Amino acid sequence: MLLRALLDLGCEVRFFSKASFVDPRGAVGDRAGFRFTDVDNRISDRLRARTARIPLVGLATTRLDVARYNQMLVAAIDRAHLQSPFDVCVWLGDYARGRVPGLASVSFAQGPPGTDARSIFRRFSEVSRLSGSAAAWKWRILAMVRLSRWGLPRFSLCDAIVVGSSQSRRTLHNVFGIAESRTTSLPYPIDLETFRPSAPRIVGGRMKCLWLGRIVPRKRLDLFLDGIAAAIRGGADLEATIVGSVGFVQGYEKLIAAFPFQDRLKWIPSIPRGEVPDMLREHDVLIQPSEEEDFGSSVAEAQACGIPVIVGQTNGNADYLSPMDVCLKSDSPAELAEVLCAMAVREKHSPETSRAFAEKFYEKNAVATKFVEVLAGAARNRNAAAT
Repeated sequence: MLLRALLDLGCEVRFFSKASFVDPRGAVGDRAGFRFTDVDNRISDRLRARTARIPLVGLATTRLDVARYNQMLVAAIDRAHLQSPFDVCVWLGDYARGRVPGLASVSFAQGPPGTDARSIFRRFSEVSRLSGSAAAWKWRILAMVRLSRWGLPRFSLCDAIVVGSSQSRRTLHNVFGIAESRTTSLPYPIDLETFRPSAPRIVGGRMKCLWLGRIVPRKRLDLFLDGIAAAIRGGADLEATIVGSVGFVQGYEKLIAAFPFQDRLKWIPSIPRGEVPDMLREHDVLIQPSEEEDFGSSVAEAQACGIPVIVGQTNGNADYLSPMDVCLKSDSPAELAEVLCAMAVREKHSPETSRAFAEKFYEKNAVATKFVEVLAGAARNRNAAAT
């Protein structure tokens, strides 16, 4: 969506990627101003695939594969830049993996690095209880590597960093020492045509609560389930649906099995992407109690469908909430239960309220226009530094 909007604004885009990894030609290949360059590291990629299951060897060939791909990517951009100079190099969804001399570099990253790794330390006792001590220590060691200088990106390669929220900007500043002048927060664009309120919206009866997304320690499934259970004990007439699979830490399904009100809970490990809008519209509230959430797309999509949302205290979507939404002040299940009990008895919610905020923040051309301003500023600063 961002590529489409940039092209609609008159930008020229040359996209460098391995076609088997990310290939946007199906979405924007016919647009004027778009070119695709396939950067394929076949030899190192095949070596990685053939040795992936061999202990230590697989780790070494994986790192070799990544390093070789990044090297080829930057070299291809450099050659193209010499032939027809670019104004700025944009790294979508990642931090810069190299630098082309004289070319401004901007990363639109998926939040600060290591959020899942930091959650392993915060939730270590829970991980150990659910997955076993051996698995917990494995993930703890990997988290230490991820947060070491070997696992973190080289921030110096980025002239500017764009993240999804002010929450992420604060983390980059407080944890990694990135100057606030180098960071900007922008929400992701949302498909406002696909995600829109039902007409008419049916309201009444038992309140239906939805979890939508991965089940990993940082997402706080424990808080979601404990809050739902406490609300039911408090007299709230509600039921919950969990849509999402257990992620890299196995054992979190035990929390679902131990939920005390099984007749009020349904778990769907996965659904096709095309069914997500209807799933959202079938529920009365989406709950995302995540820690260190950069920008939860499902939260924004729920708002676009006219659905109220409840987010965790360090969830970046707090920047974009409507008056119908709630940002929790703590990670207490009692607070979540209190919010749910209040929602269960409040007057009919107007979908237009949430929808209006979605249109204000997530419209693709509005996001792209602000992004272009960031890109232009980075290019000006790089050119000024060069002179």
